[in-house]
Amino acid sequence: MNKKYQLPVMFVASALLIIISTLIPSEKSTWLGVLQTLLLGIGLLGGCRAFWKFMHGGKKKG
Repeated sequence: MNKKYQLPVMFVASALLIIISTLIPSEKSTWLGVLQTLLLGIGLLGGCRAFWKFMHGGKKKG
């Protein structure tokens, strides 16, 4: 994947995972609750990673 598009794609994918996790009716089943928690966690980690890359993206390594 082109480096130019990697950060926006990661951010959008994380946002989609978070949105999908809110649509899961977790009160109907324990497994749906587990799935919701996993999707939310992966989405949050991806969002944090995208933010971290964005903050450190301008620095050049010597």
